[in-house]
Amino acid sequence: MKLTKLTIRNYKGIKELSLNIENISLIIGPNNCSKSTVLQALVQFSSSEKKMKKDLYHRHITSEPISFHATFENLTPEEIEMHGLKKSMHEPTGKFIVRSIYKFDSDVERVSKLSGNEDHDMDQEHWEGKMGGGKGGTHFLNVFPEIIYIPAVKNASDDIKDTSPYMKTLSTLYKDVIKNLDEYKEAQAKTELLQDKINAHDNDQIKYFEKEVQGFLKEVTETKIKFNVDINPLDEIVGTSLKPNFDYNGLETLLDHQGSGVQRTFILSILKGFKMYSKKYRSEEKGVGRPLIIAIEEPELYLHPHLARVFKDTLYSLADEGFFQVLGTSHSPNFIDLSRSNRTLAKLSLDNEKNVFAHQVNSDIFGLPSQEKDKFQALLKFNPYVNEIFFAENVILVEGDTEVIALKLIGEKLLEAGELESDIYNRTSVVNCAGKGTMYVVLNVLNNFGVKYTCIHDYDLTEYNKKNEKRTKKALKGVLTLNHKIESLCKARNNKKAVFQHTFEAEMPEDYEKGTSKSFAAYDYLKEKRLENLPHRLLNIVRFAYNISLDEELNHDNENILMYYNWDVLEEAIEEWSPEVDEDYIITV
Repeated sequence: MKLTKLTIRNYKGIKELSLNIENISLIIGPNNCSKSTVLQALVQFSSSEKKMKKDLYHRHITSEPISFHATFENLTPEEIEMHGLKKSMHEPTGKFIVRSIYKFDSDVERVSKLSGNEDHDMDQEHWEGKMGGGKGGTHFLNVFPEIIYIPAVKNASDDIKDTSPYMKTLSTLYKDVIKNLDEYKEAQAKTELLQDKINAHDNDQIKYFEKEVQGFLKEVTETKIKFNVDINPLDEIVGTSLKPNFDYNGLETLLDHQGSGVQRTFILSILKGFKMYSKKYRSEEKGVGRPLIIAIEEPELYLHPHLARVFKDTLYSLADEGFFQVLGTSHSPNFIDLSRSNRTLAKLSLDNEKNVFAHQVNSDIFGLPSQEKDKFQALLKFNPYVNEIFFAENVILVEGDTEVIALKLIGEKLLEAGELESDIYNRTSVVNCAGKGTMYVVLNVLNNFGVKYTCIHDYDLTEYNKKNEKRTKKALKGVLTLNHKIESLCKARNNKKAVFQHTFEAEMPEDYEKGTSKSFAAYDYLKEKRLENLPHRLLNIVRFAYNISLDEELNHDNENILMYYNWDVLEEAIEEWSPEVDEDYIITV
């Protein structure tokens, strides 16, 4: 049973928001855009609380109810029987669609949808599955996944106290193991004999104590009092003595002596261990199959970058293997991974009226053809910094490291000269797309994700190739096609494009030396140059990318630029060339 859709209305900073949920769902966005509220809403959805306080209603307006909706899929026959869901299922689809509505100062109304469409609506029709039955709505609460919420802004040591849910989980595991040991069964039998002996009250001292207590109480009640001892050795043994010890080169230390990062990782380890144990030894017990969702804020918190990668890989692998779902928030590009299926990324933003809205992508990457999807995923593996595009407010896409260095260096000079605001410079990511063949694939992703960008690429129309051989019509047609694709993708969402006349190096003056390392040569040449000494055309492209107003509009449309290139073979190639149909490479979802 898997949560696949969550809708939140009128809760805290969220007026209305729907998210598709996968095995791993990561929520990103600037501060104060209600990322944590999504996790807290899920926790509230699964809680037994019947009413909501006024300050939890959106903008404290209580005339509209708070509501949560969820859709669950992939229910097995065993789950349906185990949870008693047969009469609560959505008959047309076999899904479990449930909602909770909190009208102010009234008890929560919990129901499931039995018929009609799958919408998370607020109507009464079709919502006829009674999910509020049992004491405190136990019918609903027993069905809903168990939510383990790991918040970000708190002392990590709170999670390792004996009373925390994680340490209780650890104690539960040990109790389950210990109760099946022969030695424990023998100790239990002898403990019961001892208990019976004590409770027989043959001891004169106990009788005297009870008589004195009874004498004091007889003025208000005639009920006799008797003290019985109830010994539960298993609870006593585990509750008072279960302490995780960390062995470091032969020196044992307790958990509270470890760093916050280790403590946080240990929490995840407990959950993994418990799910593994339950799957192997307790799979036939009632309630063991109840889904688990880890709602974790900023999983990178407290962790060294290397350990953060290990933590991410562990978290993702456990979710991929079906031990639990993960719904997390993050400010780290390193925690984004769309390289495998069943993963989704949602970016929350605020509109002009401060209402939260979302752009969302999943691991299918907008239905890109498999070859192009492989290009994008390979780019993410070789250059994880590409993930910065999902966090930046201004993105500049270039073909290689040389251009990255040039854009950043010249940007610094524009900043020092007062032409560029520091806030814009600091919120801009210059991203290496590893060539035009990958660049246009990235553009598809960014277009659908609503990211604004400027694309800068080499025009690559030269009469001779690197071997000084005259280029063929076929080769030139390939360049025309790729340049056309990039321009069409940029225009599809009103994003900007600029080109170098042939290559980046062709923009540089005669005294520029390429050297053995193109990127270092660019750094070495540009670092000492003043703005007024930089090539005018290159400088204007950089200004254009940083959204600085130019004296003359930069028009690098293909139709305009092709007029500057003129030789026989190219003219023949242009005459014979026809562009691909937009629908073949522009993927819109």
